[in-house]
Amino acid sequence: MAADATLLDEDGIRFADSNAAMAHARDLMTELVRSPQTQDGAIVVENEDDGELFEVPRSNLLS
Repeated sequence: MAADATLLDEDGIRFADSNAAMAHARDLMTELVRSPQTQDGAIVVENEDDGELFEVPRSNLLS
């Protein structure tokens, strides 16, 4: 996959609140960090009404 590739989850997951969404995004990125194919990037969390809420960069989990 190219370094600038974007993977879009068309279905998404609904969460009770942004804290639950953040926890899930961090868990998912923790799994991705373990993969040698994941060299960089971020998980961007959006909602239908407001667009982007926050992102979890891979670099945040490397320290």
